[in-house]
Amino acid sequence: MSVAHHFRMAVSAAAPVGAAPETAAVRLITLLPTEWTAAIVHCTDGAAVIAVAAPGTVLASQVEYTVDEIMRATALTGWTIRPIKHEADEKEHEL
Repeated sequence: MSVAHHFRMAVSAAAPVGAAPETAAVRLITLLPTEWTAAIVHCTDGAAVIAVAAPGTVLASQVEYTVDEIMRATALTGWTIRPIKHEADEKEHEL
């Protein structure tokens, strides 16, 4: 059974003008390993929350490492990402 890991992507000062969080989230999702699943949970101006699920044998630390490595891709320059550990963290960033 897979467990969803939530991440918040946010635009940084290095991002292109008008960078859309939906586009960045889709770019990240397309670079995940093929056996993983992911979905955009919601987007706001300058940020997106995504849920990433890996096969049950993959540890949370491995998911975070893989996502961090993907964020180094040129297509994601100007975006930052951090794992959301608690639901309260996610709600705090919806505003």
